Amino acid sequence: MALTAYCKKCAREVDAGEICPVCGTRLGKNAAHAAWCVERIPVKDWMCWNALMRILLPAALVILVLVLIAEAVSGGAGAVERLLVSGFPTVLLVLLGSILVLALIALLLQGKELTDYVVDNRGIHEIHYLPDPTPVKLIARLKSPAVLRGAQQGNAFTLKIGEKDLPWKSIARVQLWPEKGMVLYYAPSWWMRIALVCSPFCWNDVMDLTREKLGRKKKIRLPSSLVIPTQPRTRGAGQRSQRMPVPEESPGQLSMDTLFDIPPEDREQN
Repeated sequence: MALTAYCKKCAREVDAGEICPVCGTRLGKNAAHAAWCVERIPVKDWMCWNALMRILLPAALVILVLVLIAEAVSGGAGAVERLLVSGFPTVLLVLLGSILVLALIALLLQGKELTDYVVDNRGIHEIHYLPDPTPVKLIARLKSPAVLRGAQQGNAFTLKIGEKDLPWKSIARVQLWPEKGMVLYYAPSWWMRIALVCSPFCWNDVMDLTREKLGRKKKIRLPSSLVIPTQPRTRGAGQRSQRMPVPEESPGQLSMDTLFDIPPEDREQN
């Protein structure tokens, strides 16, 4: 099971619940969480390329539009037409391709990495580790090799290279990719912040935690499987107007209203 809890007294992971099964200490509200580790090779990871293209393609488009606007302002429609046939779009495509080649080389040099995912009461947490770090791997990740100076030397070790935290309150959209075992969290709704790679044994736990935290929020775009249906509101028992039952009159009994409606002479006969 991926769903566990951390007992501060035992300083260890235990089965999720209200009480620690080892020492009997009452576990806190934030103790339960789903945690697992995934090994990734960036050059083979589609989400790494997705993150690169989400920056590179809009940047190239903005450059093209700005150049076209500048030419239109300075020389009119004729200048824009000459720019398009002069080979500028081709140069831009060649530049884009060169950047992609450099990105491919950098991803190849990065090697594999380990990613810890934690889903708890506070939000989504993604922690990256680099096993057997070298200066080349760090430079390929745009990090300074100076971080190795204070690290353990000699034996193989793992270096923490990055961390992301996404609170539940910041999430604006959730998208499921079950065939790949992925949950995509967006904040804001147009920008993907964390791509959660779930192993099969923790998928249901992640779904339950996400549904519990976001399922009742109407402003968040969620798949139908994560939405908790709202219960119809019922009026309280104290607000219900209950009519007092009217006692039935026996055939030989007269009510007070009827008694005063009878004329005096008829009342004496009765």
